[in-house]
Amino acid sequence: RIRGGDATFPTRDGLVLSGRQILPGLLALALAVAAVGHALWSAWVEGWTYDESYHLQWSERFLDTGITERASQERFNSKTPIMLPSVLARKAALAAGVSDARALRFAARAPGALWLALLLGTIHVATRRWVSPGAAAVATSAAALDPNLVAHASLATSDMAFAFATLATLAAALSLWLRPSLGASARLGAALGLAFVAKVSAVLLLPGVAALPLLVPREPTEASARRRLTWTAVALLVAWAVVGGAYLFREMDRPLSELGLRWGLFSRVARALPGLTLPVPAAFLTALDASMASERREYNVIILGSQHPTGVWYYFAVLWLVKTPLLLLAAEVAGLVRAAREAAVRRNALVRLLAWNLGVTLAYFSLFFHPQVGYRYVLMAVPMAYMVAAAGLATLPWRRPWTLLAALVVLVSIAEDVAYVGDPLAFTNLAVQPKRLAYRLLADSNIDWGQNREDVGDLLAEREWTRAAVNPVHIKPGRNVIDLNLVAGVGDFEQYRWVRENLAPRGHLAHTWLWYDVDDETFNRFLYEARRRFPTPLDAETCPPSLDYTLVQNGGETAFSLLKNPAQGEMRVTCVIARRETDVGLRVGKGSVGVGTFTAPGQCRASTLVEGEEAWWRLEPGTHAFCLVMVPNRRAWLPYRLEAAWAVAGWSARFNVRPARPEPTPPPPEATSPRSSSPPRPPAG
Repeated sequence: RIRGGDATFPTRDGLVLSGRQILPGLLALALAVAAVGHALWSAWVEGWTYDESYHLQWSERFLDTGITERASQERFNSKTPIMLPSVLARKAALAAGVSDARALRFAARAPGALWLALLLGTIHVATRRWVSPGAAAVATSAAALDPNLVAHASLATSDMAFAFATLATLAAALSLWLRPSLGASARLGAALGLAFVAKVSAVLLLPGVAALPLLVPREPTEASARRRLTWTAVALLVAWAVVGGAYLFREMDRPLSELGLRWGLFSRVARALPGLTLPVPAAFLTALDASMASERREYNVIILGSQHPTGVWYYFAVLWLVKTPLLLLAAEVAGLVRAAREAAVRRNALVRLLAWNLGVTLAYFSLFFHPQVGYRYVLMAVPMAYMVAAAGLATLPWRRPWTLLAALVVLVSIAEDVAYVGDPLAFTNLAVQPKRLAYRLLADSNIDWGQNREDVGDLLAEREWTRAAVNPVHIKPGRNVIDLNLVAGVGDFEQYRWVRENLAPRGHLAHTWLWYDVDDETFNRFLYEARRRFPTPLDAETCPPSLDYTLVQNGGETAFSLLKNPAQGEMRVTCVIARRETDVGLRVGKGSVGVGTFTAPGQCRASTLVEGEEAWWRLEPGTHAFCLVMVPNRRAWLPYRLEAAWAVAGWSARFNVRPARPEPTPPPPEATSPRSSSPPRPPAG
């Protein structure tokens, strides 16, 4: 039977999984335990991802000092105290004498597995209560088989906590609406408060819950309305207490004018009412403000090999299709279709609430959200979709063919998951073949969030690839091993465009490193098509013929060095005169330097070369200007040393390297004013 509000609706031929059969429940429990175990194992073996350190740094600083500012680091914009359990777990490990870096990382990540366990438990309890025991087993099993939930449960980030808080909020809201009570009110307040502590995306829960009177209409009476309003007010008070407590009730009375708010709505209110104070922590407001302000800018969104600066409507749909185990995806689609067709399912209160929130979430993130840089932003929608689909599948009759199909779905999904044990972040389903070309479909945190960057040395050593070029500024002759996101264009869409359009990797290492073998013919074609440079009027203006040029023959070099720590943004100009088509390259022996070409007078588009790297161009005859951007030591007291050389391959070329701005010439002695400590000069004559 499928429950609809307080009533139950009989279904045709019963359920696939009846409440009398314990095997489906045991299977769901086993899969849930395996999912939590996989999350813990991945937390142990995966390297740090790019975002985790910012979550932990902000929360640890907040705990130790109370500082909540976000302006010093852009990635602090949306960080919240939801990571305090991770910080405390790490501190507890340190206090217990743990010093191993991997063990400390595991301690910081372990709370994520707890959030996953709570999420799976909430899925089962809510679906069993408002749909059926069979649907509960299906929904829990499906969520446990989804590698995306496991992946984010293995990290020290806020996504899994928010997924749990979202579902807990919806379940508690439905409970309060159907049977108002103090317990339901407290649960709703705690869950909603936790959601707002986890992520500012919790604002979407407000319209998601507010629609309950329309989704699940009840017979209104004055007493019932008063009771619901009273307990709702209590829930909001509890939510306020949870948010305030998470921020340790700090800075609860700061005027808006002191917060440096940037988002349009907040900044306008702050200007109109500068003395206004809101009874919430200042850090809570600045998180919401910073997130909304940064959300409106452009991002390097990559999907299906194309770039979309403000996102694209099908981004999350594509990720759902390629990051869900294939047969599990088919079962989910079948369940969603059946849920839409079955009247009993459509009338179900939980199904209606979940479907509405799915629509709100996907509409916002697909149509209005600019930073579409990861499936994690809609992670909370994954269990909701499984629960709706499970309600549809639970109306199927208990017959042998359906049982065999269900077993096949489970077994194939397990096999897909096993292929990514220890690295569920990189998961793509069986439809994505070959795996070395997955970057043509998706990129960024959907497959490579830096979790394997610490292992590249070991991966190369295992294969004895001692001479491979790792993340070169452009491909080089020989073996090149390149981070998947660099190839896909996440950082700089143009850097590896030619590689994407003309070459295919020979293979991958741990799904996130791609390797290419580049022969001389391919490299020659690359230089001609991607690194060919023609003289420009700006080059002639920057490099007059009156400069003192040094002739460098084919195969030769002209070296230059800098031993004084440069100022930030300090620049050198290299002028090159090529009489015939020739190749020139910059090699860095020690230190690092940015090298590129001028886009306007004094403006340089440069790529940074570090020790041992080189960059080449194919020059057409004429005068060419290159810019060298100095990279100072972060610690000015450390000794600085830059050693580099311009090399020539082909015909000879002439070089001149000089400061972008001529150093001032000291005035002659007679032009200087006497110092107070200097003896007076004798009179002339």
